[in-house]
Amino acid sequence: MQIAVIIPAYNEEVSVAQVVTEFKSALPEADIYVGDNNSVDATAEKAKEAGATVVSCRLQGKGYAVRHMLEEIDADIYIMVDADLTYSAENIRDLIKPVAEHRADMVVGLRQQVHSTAFSFTHRIGNFLLTHLLNKTFKVQLKDILSGYRILSRELVDNLVLLSEGFEIEVELTIRSLEERYRILEMPINYRSRISGSESKLSTWSDGFLIFYTIITLFRDYNPMNFFVILSLIFFITGSGTGISLIIRYLQTGLMQHTGLAIITAICILLSVLLFLMGLLLDSSYRSWRMVRKEMQRLRQLIKDEHNR
Repeated sequence: MQIAVIIPAYNEEVSVAQVVTEFKSALPEADIYVGDNNSVDATAEKAKEAGATVVSCRLQGKGYAVRHMLEEIDADIYIMVDADLTYSAENIRDLIKPVAEHRADMVVGLRQQVHSTAFSFTHRIGNFLLTHLLNKTFKVQLKDILSGYRILSRELVDNLVLLSEGFEIEVELTIRSLEERYRILEMPINYRSRISGSESKLSTWSDGFLIFYTIITLFRDYNPMNFFVILSLIFFITGSGTGISLIIRYLQTGLMQHTGLAIITAICILLSVLLFLMGLLLDSSYRSWRMVRKEMQRLRQLIKDEHNR
């Protein structure tokens, strides 16, 4: 079984060598790859000295780096981990086992703080809110959707279409796996503070908003009926509220006042109907697309099986 450890890295010269060394020691049979994402320090040199194969990732962003490595590297199991030394390799074999035994398609490292400063307050709150939003939106019970420590099966990597450019890559991996009915298992891992001299590239507000936007857009793409029904209900309730107000005033005074309010009511009701119809149309298109995609996957598997014979 071929195992690849992929480590996206941008200006991580302080920690990348230690990450490579830890995983080489814990999993000597694995191939270690560091995706150098246009670092301006000695990240690539430190990674090579530690024994990793450096893959140059020219497009800037963690999402681009991960996607590039998944496309370029051939393996049966992929271990995705950050280069900042916050994730421990001590129980990596336990994490691999469910994927190797085909009991899970993706194992996510559920972060448990080793140091009290490992999570900043804003990151802790942001992770909680975004995870809660995803759980409510997709009706699941995950605990850590932003973990960068993941074990991926070959089948999952081959069949998921990823589009993320930056730190939203973890959320996209989770959502696309859920929608494609892949099995996700969360397992506890130790999460450490960054070492001295290492700085986080994650922006709490801008990247947090981007992750929030990713959840909403993927919900729209994968559940168009539910998404547009929710929007339709919002406009319907708004229009109904203003309409009832106009009717009450008319019954009380016998006069149709507030022409502007009447226009708003009509627009809201019209938008409500249009959004509902749009949801029906897109839902039908999405179901057709899924059928075509499943048939293409089936044919591709048949071709692969025939080739292996």
